Amino acid sequence: MNIILGAGIIGLFIGYRLLKKGEKVKIFDAKDLTVAASKASVGMLAPMIEAKPKETELLELMINSKKIWDKKYNNEEFKKIGLKKNSSLLIAENIDDMERLKFKRKFFDELGFKSEFLNKKQTEEIEPELNSNFLGSLFCENQNQVDPIVLRKFLISQINLLGGKIVNIKSIKKIKIKKNFIELDGKKIKARKIIIACGAWSGELINRSFNLLFPIRPIKGISMLVDAGRELFKNNLWFRNIYIAQRENNILSIGATEQERGFDENIRMDEVYYLTKNIWESFVDLESMKLIDIKCGIRPGVIDGYPIIGTLDKISEDLICAFGHYRHGLLLAPITADIVSDYVLEKKIDDKTKFFSPQRFNL
Repeated sequence: MNIILGAGIIGLFIGYRLLKKGEKVKIFDAKDLTVAASKASVGMLAPMIEAKPKETELLELMINSKKIWDKKYNNEEFKKIGLKKNSSLLIAENIDDMERLKFKRKFFDELGFKSEFLNKKQTEEIEPELNSNFLGSLFCENQNQVDPIVLRKFLISQINLLGGKIVNIKSIKKIKIKKNFIELDGKKIKARKIIIACGAWSGELINRSFNLLFPIRPIKGISMLVDAGRELFKNNLWFRNIYIAQRENNILSIGATEQERGFDENIRMDEVYYLTKNIWESFVDLESMKLIDIKCGIRPGVIDGYPIIGTLDKISEDLICAFGHYRHGLLLAPITADIVSDYVLEKKIDDKTKFFSPQRFNL
């Protein structure tokens, strides 16, 4: 039996992938791990837009994971997992934004990614519902989205159908690893491999359990769900401070704030104001839309910006890390599940994959 700690998108995706490969899986989740990053995720699958200079390894990982997502458009999972095959528009609302997009396009060109500048009229032809106070946009093809709510429901249903188990317990404060066993808050459970996928809480769990301090911190984010009542936008929209994805059911997912407030899961008025102010400036007819929900998520931010995927050999070769994805968890979930599966099945791990191993911190 393979034990996964954490039932966020990463943990669920890993469980699903292992079950498909014929492995036995039990996933443990706890009330003290409920504010997963995916709860506030808009679900953008946009590796090029998320790319930053000098993060070559991360970009390659994101591109390879996006290829896995793209393959799903051609099979029966397409609608079931909330995938929407569209593109993205980066909107310039002023001169400074235009200069920023010029720099962005130059960066795209260096990466070999084609993008297209659209003037105001061309942008309005594509997205007529945008507010008029913008100058133009940068069109980025096939930088699309997945609905994390639909995806989560699909993964849970498939895990149950494939014979996996998801166990909700009160808390996961501390673990002990013994040969073929994990001791979880005093309870012994038979385990072949143990996978830590607790997101931002993973560092604290490892520190309490093994006295190892990972350079990981919680970064709070909130997002809004708004019922537009009709299709407003065909593309995902990226503004300077917010981004918007419209679902197939006409719900707008709008995000997201980024603040270092520890594990605070309360939604505060300054956060709501920040999102609302920027939404109001970005498109018309907002007053007629219905607020569905405001969601909070805690992202796991690692000091070097890269996720932590691999065995924690200092403790046990059977202990596998899968956390620290920051704002890329939805995008990187498929490739993370593949990498973790290779570790579980004890396949040879290439050097590019080892780059993301926890061994890089010399703990």
